[in-house]
Amino acid sequence: MTQRFLLLFCLLAFFPSWSQVGTGSPYSFGGLGEINYRGNHWTRAMGGVEFYTDSIHVDFNNPASLSSLKMTNFSLGLDYRNTTLKDNQSTHAVTTSSLNYMGVSIPTKYFGFNFGLLPYSSVGYRQEYRNVEEEATEIQRYEGNGGLNMAFVSVGFKIHKWWSVGAMLRYGFGNITHRSSQLIENVDRTTFLESNSSMSGVSYKFSTLLKVPLGQQRLHFYSAYTPKATINSQNAEVFTTLSTSTSSVGQQLIVDLAASGLDETVMILPQSLGFGFGIGRVKKWFVGGQYQTIATSDFRNDFITLDGLSYENGNKLSIGGFFIPNYSSLTDYWKRIVYRVGFHNQTTGIRVQGSSLTDRGIAFGVGLPALRLGAFSNANLGVTLGSRSTPDPSLVKENYWHVKLGFSLNDLWFIKRKYN
Repeated sequence: MTQRFLLLFCLLAFFPSWSQVGTGSPYSFGGLGEINYRGNHWTRAMGGVEFYTDSIHVDFNNPASLSSLKMTNFSLGLDYRNTTLKDNQSTHAVTTSSLNYMGVSIPTKYFGFNFGLLPYSSVGYRQEYRNVEEEATEIQRYEGNGGLNMAFVSVGFKIHKWWSVGAMLRYGFGNITHRSSQLIENVDRTTFLESNSSMSGVSYKFSTLLKVPLGQQRLHFYSAYTPKATINSQNAEVFTTLSTSTSSVGQQLIVDLAASGLDETVMILPQSLGFGFGIGRVKKWFVGGQYQTIATSDFRNDFITLDGLSYENGNKLSIGGFFIPNYSSLTDYWKRIVYRVGFHNQTTGIRVQGSSLTDRGIAFGVGLPALRLGAFSNANLGVTLGSRSTPDPSLVKENYWHVKLGFSLNDLWFIKRKYN
């Protein structure tokens, strides 16, 4: 089993889907793009409540959860998205699929640790504006692609049998490209401007979890803190002429960004602070809520500035839980399934034309244990229905549904065999 874990991890490390294709949202032009990773799928099905812990699951957003791990865990998440974009003039449908997370978590006698890769954010938009005049039609086109990946390593341990703490180190890297062009009908040549940012930087996250027995139930108290961090960006900008009929490239002009001090810039990853509270019974049920504030107003990108785009502090409320009819049922598989439900409401921190962008939705999911009783691997299937919009009816409204499939594969490592 251990060999299968290692082989699967090595194969996925080079999997082509690692490239950022996780969004088709026009609002991904803001910040570092649309945030892809918001927790492992079993917690996403509870609206994003990330602080419930057990011995066979880990949420990468909560390093303190590693202290409860009893088995080596390989986690993999896949995501399929269908988004309907609607404004006053038209409606479009966009579908994307992507790898959402991948990591290995390992318990030891004194602590647990993990490492992995996250496609943290994605940029993927294409917008056109047509200006129809008597002589010719002018088309202004804006496009963007890329995103930020995160390689991470975390550690979590118990200070007391009720109290756990954890820390995460993340190394962010990636590229984001923005392209703008102006096309005129019946004119073969067009010029477009391509702006590219190559990013890298280190960030941290800390979390703590207190689980207090209350009869047969447990009270869960959670807090997490992500300090402000910086992302260094190496920038380049090129003007290119292109033949629209033959797609042949003509002249190229490289912009001297060093003269304006924009060849190297610093972007700010905002700090965030989260709190959570829940109550539940082990292997039976749980319900909880979590609130997070994000200082998005601190975000800055001197290289790319867009008219009508600004930032404000954001926040997110998540409420959710699960229920297991009979965890140890010998005769009825359906009673061993984990049934999850949740809700989230988020102010994203992005303002478009002076209007705040919000994201709200509901989630449902099931945890499907292995068919054989006593096997600890499982699959987690979830569906999220939601919308992203602003109060301005002239701006795009997104209605989306996501199907999420996660695998949690568990095995015992580093156990000395007594018999061969």
